[in-house]
Amino acid sequence: PYLATNLQHFQATLARLWTTVRWENKNKETLWRLVVDGIPLPGNTHLSRVPIKPCECGSYGGDTDQPYSPCMHHFWECPIAKAVREQIDRHLRLPSPATIEGGITRQQLWLVQAPTGCEQAPWDVIAMAALSSMEYGRYCLWAATREQRQQGASTHGRQQQPQTHTAEQGPRQRAITDFFNRLGGFTQEEDEAANTHPSIYTTQPTLDNAAQTTASPLDRARARTVADFWTRLHSFAALGIPKYGWDRVGPQHPILAIVGAQMRCDSPLEITGRGAERAEQGS
Repeated sequence: PYLATNLQHFQATLARLWTTVRWENKNKETLWRLVVDGIPLPGNTHLSRVPIKPCECGSYGGDTDQPYSPCMHHFWECPIAKAVREQIDRHLRLPSPATIEGGITRQQLWLVQAPTGCEQAPWDVIAMAALSSMEYGRYCLWAATREQRQQGASTHGRQQQPQTHTAEQGPRQRAITDFFNRLGGFTQEEDEAANTHPSIYTTQPTLDNAAQTTASPLDRARARTVADFWTRLHSFAALGIPKYGWDRVGPQHPILAIVGAQMRCDSPLEITGRGAERAEQGS
Protein backbone atom coordinates (compact mmCIF):
# COMPACT_ATOMS: atom_id res chain seq x y z
CA PRO A 1 0.00 0.00 0.00
CA TYR A 2 2.83 2.41 0.81
CA LEU A 3 4.49 1.95 -2.60
CA ALA A 4 1.16 2.16 -4.41
CA THR A 5 0.30 5.38 -2.60
CA ASN A 6 3.68 6.91 -3.42
CA LEU A 7 3.30 5.89 -7.07
CA GLN A 8 -0.11 7.54 -7.29
CA HIS A 9 1.21 10.70 -5.66
CA PHE A 10 4.19 10.79 -8.01
CA GLN A 11 2.00 10.35 -11.08
CA ALA A 12 -0.04 13.33 -9.89
CA THR A 13 3.20 15.24 -9.29
CA LEU A 14 4.41 14.66 -12.85
CA ALA A 15 1.07 15.81 -14.24
CA ARG A 16 1.28 18.97 -12.12
CA LEU A 17 4.85 19.75 -13.16
CA TRP A 18 4.08 19.46 -16.86
CA THR A 19 0.80 21.37 -16.80
CA THR A 20 1.09 24.09 -14.15
CA VAL A 21 4.82 24.88 -13.94
CA ARG A 22 5.44 27.31 -16.81
CA TRP A 23 9.13 26.74 -17.44
CA GLU A 24 11.27 25.59 -20.34
CA ASN A 25 11.17 21.82 -20.82
CA LYS A 26 14.96 21.65 -20.70
CA ASN A 27 14.65 22.20 -16.94
CA LYS A 28 12.23 19.25 -16.65
CA GLU A 29 14.01 16.82 -18.96
CA THR A 30 16.39 15.29 -16.41
CA LEU A 31 13.54 14.39 -14.04
CA TRP A 32 11.64 12.81 -16.93
CA ARG A 33 14.69 10.80 -18.00
CA LEU A 34 15.18 9.56 -14.44
CA VAL A 35 11.56 8.39 -14.34
CA VAL A 36 11.90 6.34 -17.54
CA ASP A 37 15.48 5.23 -16.76
CA GLY A 38 16.66 7.21 -19.75
CA ILE A 39 19.86 8.74 -18.37
CA PRO A 40 22.66 7.32 -20.59
CA LEU A 41 24.72 5.78 -17.79
CA PRO A 42 26.41 2.37 -18.26
CA GLY A 43 24.88 -0.03 -15.74
CA ASN A 44 21.35 1.38 -15.93
CA THR A 45 18.53 -0.98 -16.85
CA HIS A 46 18.65 -0.24 -20.58
CA LEU A 47 22.47 -0.47 -20.54
CA SER A 48 22.77 -3.32 -18.04
CA ARG A 49 25.29 -5.25 -20.16
CA VAL A 50 27.62 -2.27 -20.51
CA PRO A 51 30.32 -2.25 -17.80
CA ILE A 52 29.95 0.53 -15.24
CA LYS A 53 32.43 3.31 -15.86
CA PRO A 54 34.22 4.91 -12.89
CA CYS A 55 33.13 8.45 -12.10
CA GLU A 56 35.79 11.09 -12.61
CA CYS A 57 35.30 12.16 -8.98
CA GLY A 58 37.24 9.04 -7.95
CA SER A 59 34.68 7.75 -5.46
CA TYR A 60 32.61 5.39 -7.64
CA GLY A 61 33.28 2.56 -10.03
CA GLY A 62 36.31 0.98 -8.37
CA ASP A 63 36.83 -2.76 -8.04
CA THR A 64 36.02 -2.71 -4.31
CA ASP A 65 32.80 -0.65 -4.59
CA GLN A 66 29.48 -2.26 -3.81
CA PRO A 67 27.38 -2.43 -7.00
CA TYR A 68 24.41 -0.08 -7.07
CA SER A 69 22.59 2.09 -9.56
CA PRO A 70 24.76 4.69 -11.32
CA CYS A 71 21.87 7.12 -10.78
CA MET A 72 22.31 6.68 -7.03
CA HIS A 73 25.85 7.97 -7.37
CA HIS A 74 25.45 10.73 -9.94
CA PHE A 75 22.24 12.15 -8.48
CA TRP A 76 22.98 11.71 -4.78
CA GLU A 77 26.40 10.46 -3.64
CA CYS A 78 28.78 12.19 -6.06
CA PRO A 79 30.53 15.34 -4.77
CA ILE A 80 28.89 17.13 -7.71
CA ALA A 81 25.42 16.22 -6.41
CA LYS A 82 26.42 16.91 -2.81
CA ALA A 83 27.48 20.44 -3.72
CA VAL A 84 23.93 21.18 -4.93
CA ARG A 85 22.34 19.44 -1.96
CA GLU A 86 24.48 21.47 0.42
CA GLN A 87 23.27 24.73 -1.13
CA ILE A 88 19.66 23.65 -0.57
CA ASP A 89 20.25 22.36 2.97
CA ARG A 90 22.00 25.53 4.09
CA HIS A 91 19.32 27.81 2.66
CA LEU A 92 16.60 25.69 4.28
CA ARG A 93 18.69 25.68 7.48
CA LEU A 94 18.60 21.91 7.65
CA PRO A 95 21.27 19.89 9.50
CA SER A 96 24.45 19.21 7.61
CA PRO A 97 24.33 16.34 5.07
CA ALA A 98 27.54 15.12 6.70
CA THR A 99 25.48 13.98 9.69
CA ILE A 100 23.66 10.65 9.69
CA GLU A 101 20.15 11.98 9.06
CA GLY A 102 20.85 15.56 8.06
CA GLY A 103 19.62 17.42 5.00
CA ILE A 104 16.95 16.73 2.44
CA THR A 105 16.14 13.10 1.67
CA ARG A 106 16.29 11.25 -1.63
CA GLN A 107 12.54 10.82 -1.53
CA GLN A 108 12.06 14.57 -1.21
CA LEU A 109 14.39 15.31 -4.11
CA TRP A 110 13.64 12.47 -6.52
CA LEU A 111 9.88 12.36 -5.88
CA VAL A 112 9.61 16.17 -5.60
CA GLN A 113 8.12 16.12 -2.09
CA ALA A 114 8.62 19.43 -0.29
CA PRO A 115 10.73 19.24 2.90
CA THR A 116 9.90 21.02 6.13
CA GLY A 117 10.22 24.78 5.75
CA CYS A 118 9.55 24.87 2.02
CA GLU A 119 6.22 25.21 0.20
CA GLN A 120 5.43 22.73 -2.57
CA ALA A 121 5.28 25.23 -5.45
CA PRO A 122 8.84 26.55 -4.94
CA TRP A 123 10.07 23.02 -4.25
CA ASP A 124 8.78 21.88 -7.64
CA VAL A 125 11.17 24.35 -9.25
CA ILE A 126 14.06 23.78 -6.82
CA ALA A 127 13.99 19.99 -7.22
CA MET A 128 13.89 20.09 -11.03
CA ALA A 129 16.69 22.68 -11.10
CA ALA A 130 18.80 20.58 -8.73
CA LEU A 131 18.47 17.37 -10.77
CA SER A 132 19.15 19.23 -14.03
CA SER A 133 22.28 20.83 -12.58
CA MET A 134 23.55 17.49 -11.27
CA GLU A 135 23.31 16.08 -14.80
CA TYR A 136 24.97 19.21 -16.18
CA GLY A 137 27.75 18.86 -13.60
CA ARG A 138 28.42 15.28 -14.69
CA TYR A 139 29.34 16.55 -18.16
CA CYS A 140 31.35 19.43 -16.69
CA LEU A 141 33.46 17.02 -14.64
CA TRP A 142 34.06 14.81 -17.65
CA ALA A 143 35.10 17.81 -19.78
CA ALA A 144 37.37 19.27 -17.09
CA THR A 145 39.10 15.93 -16.51
CA ARG A 146 39.57 15.29 -20.23
CA GLU A 147 41.04 18.74 -20.74
CA GLN A 148 43.50 18.24 -17.88
CA ARG A 149 44.71 15.00 -19.45
CA GLN A 150 45.09 16.62 -22.86
CA GLN A 151 47.03 19.53 -21.39
CA GLY A 152 49.31 17.15 -19.54
CA ALA A 153 50.00 15.20 -22.71
CA SER A 154 50.60 18.28 -24.88
CA THR A 155 52.81 20.25 -22.50
CA HIS A 156 54.93 17.31 -21.24
CA GLY A 157 54.80 18.57 -17.70
CA ARG A 158 55.26 22.26 -18.48
CA GLN A 159 52.90 24.59 -16.66
CA GLN A 160 50.34 26.10 -19.02
CA GLN A 161 48.49 29.33 -18.47
CA PRO A 162 44.78 28.61 -17.96
CA GLN A 163 42.37 29.96 -20.54
CA THR A 164 39.95 32.68 -19.60
CA HIS A 165 37.21 34.24 -21.66
CA THR A 166 34.55 36.79 -21.11
CA ALA A 167 30.95 37.27 -22.02
CA GLU A 168 28.37 39.88 -21.22
CA GLN A 169 26.25 39.44 -18.13
CA GLY A 170 22.78 40.71 -17.33
CA PRO A 171 21.77 42.31 -14.04
CA ARG A 172 20.17 39.10 -12.73
CA GLN A 173 23.52 37.34 -13.00
CA ARG A 174 25.38 39.81 -10.79
CA ALA A 175 25.05 37.75 -7.62
CA ILE A 176 26.18 34.60 -9.40
CA THR A 177 29.09 36.42 -11.02
CA ASP A 178 30.23 37.67 -7.62
CA PHE A 179 30.05 34.09 -6.38
CA PHE A 180 32.18 32.88 -9.27
CA ASN A 181 34.69 35.67 -8.80
CA ARG A 182 35.63 33.79 -5.63
CA LEU A 183 35.43 30.27 -7.01
CA GLY A 184 36.80 30.35 -10.50
CA GLY A 185 36.45 30.59 -14.26
CA PHE A 186 36.33 27.82 -16.82
CA THR A 187 37.80 26.91 -20.13
CA GLN A 188 36.17 27.03 -23.51
CA GLU A 189 36.31 23.24 -23.81
CA GLU A 190 34.24 22.81 -20.65
CA ASP A 191 31.64 25.24 -22.01
CA GLU A 192 31.43 23.44 -25.35
CA ALA A 193 31.22 19.97 -23.79
CA ALA A 194 28.42 20.92 -21.41
CA ASN A 195 26.73 23.17 -24.00
CA THR A 196 24.10 24.53 -21.63
CA HIS A 197 24.91 28.12 -20.69
CA PRO A 198 27.39 30.68 -22.03
CA SER A 199 30.21 31.40 -19.65
CA ILE A 200 29.76 34.60 -17.64
CA TYR A 201 32.82 34.22 -15.45
CA THR A 202 36.23 35.71 -16.05
CA THR A 203 38.57 35.05 -13.12
CA GLN A 204 41.31 32.59 -12.32
CA PRO A 205 40.08 29.75 -10.05
CA THR A 206 40.51 30.42 -6.34
CA LEU A 207 39.26 28.38 -3.41
CA ASP A 208 38.68 29.47 0.20
CA ASN A 209 40.26 32.86 -0.55
CA ALA A 210 43.68 31.23 -0.80
CA ALA A 211 46.37 32.34 -3.22
CA GLN A 212 45.31 31.99 -6.82
CA THR A 213 46.06 28.54 -8.18
CA THR A 214 44.65 26.21 -10.79
CA ALA A 215 41.72 24.37 -9.25
CA SER A 216 41.26 20.64 -9.69
CA PRO A 217 38.74 19.39 -12.28
CA LEU A 218 36.43 18.29 -9.45
CA ASP A 219 36.58 21.70 -7.76
CA ARG A 220 35.88 23.48 -11.04
CA ALA A 221 32.98 21.17 -11.86
CA ARG A 222 31.45 21.58 -8.39
CA ALA A 223 31.60 25.36 -8.62
CA ARG A 224 30.17 25.38 -12.12
CA THR A 225 27.35 23.03 -11.10
CA VAL A 226 26.34 25.27 -8.21
CA ALA A 227 26.38 28.31 -10.49
CA ASP A 228 24.22 26.46 -13.02
CA PHE A 229 21.72 25.57 -10.27
CA TRP A 230 21.33 29.21 -9.26
CA THR A 231 21.23 30.39 -12.87
CA ARG A 232 18.21 28.15 -13.46
CA LEU A 233 16.46 29.49 -10.36
CA HIS A 234 17.17 33.10 -11.33
CA SER A 235 15.80 32.42 -14.81
CA PHE A 236 12.57 31.10 -13.28
CA ALA A 237 12.27 34.08 -10.92
CA ALA A 238 12.67 36.41 -13.89
CA LEU A 239 9.47 34.98 -15.41
CA GLY A 240 7.39 36.63 -12.68
CA ILE A 241 4.93 35.27 -10.15
CA PRO A 242 3.00 32.19 -11.39
CA LYS A 243 -0.78 32.31 -11.30
CA TYR A 244 -1.34 29.16 -9.24
CA GLY A 245 0.14 27.62 -6.09
CA TRP A 246 2.25 30.52 -4.84
CA ASP A 247 -0.25 32.30 -2.56
CA ARG A 248 1.38 30.84 0.59
CA VAL A 249 4.90 31.90 -0.40
CA GLY A 250 5.92 35.03 1.51
CA PRO A 251 8.96 37.32 1.62
CA GLN A 252 10.77 35.12 4.17
CA HIS A 253 10.51 31.91 2.17
CA PRO A 254 13.93 30.33 1.51
CA ILE A 255 15.51 30.26 -1.96
CA LEU A 256 12.45 31.56 -3.87
CA ALA A 257 10.25 34.20 -2.21
CA ILE A 258 7.47 36.61 -3.15
CA VAL A 259 8.33 40.18 -2.20
CA GLY A 260 5.62 42.65 -3.12
CA ALA A 261 4.77 42.10 -6.77
CA GLN A 262 8.03 40.35 -7.65
CA MET A 263 9.69 37.00 -7.14
CA ARG A 264 13.07 37.09 -5.44
CA CYS A 265 15.76 34.44 -5.72
CA ASP A 266 18.40 34.00 -3.02
CA SER A 267 22.13 34.13 -3.73
CA PRO A 268 24.64 31.24 -3.80
CA LEU A 269 26.57 30.35 -0.67
CA GLU A 270 30.27 29.59 -0.67
CA ILE A 271 31.05 25.96 -1.42
CA THR A 272 32.62 24.02 1.43
CA GLY A 273 34.89 21.01 1.13
CA ARG A 274 32.43 18.52 2.62
CA GLY A 275 31.19 17.24 -0.72
CA ALA A 276 34.68 16.31 -1.88
CA GLU A 277 35.93 14.62 1.27
CA ARG A 278 35.22 11.06 0.14
CA ALA A 279 36.73 11.67 -3.28
CA GLU A 280 39.92 13.04 -1.74
CA GLN A 281 40.18 10.05 0.57
CA GLY A 282 39.80 7.67 -2.35
CA SER A 283 42.38 9.39 -4.55
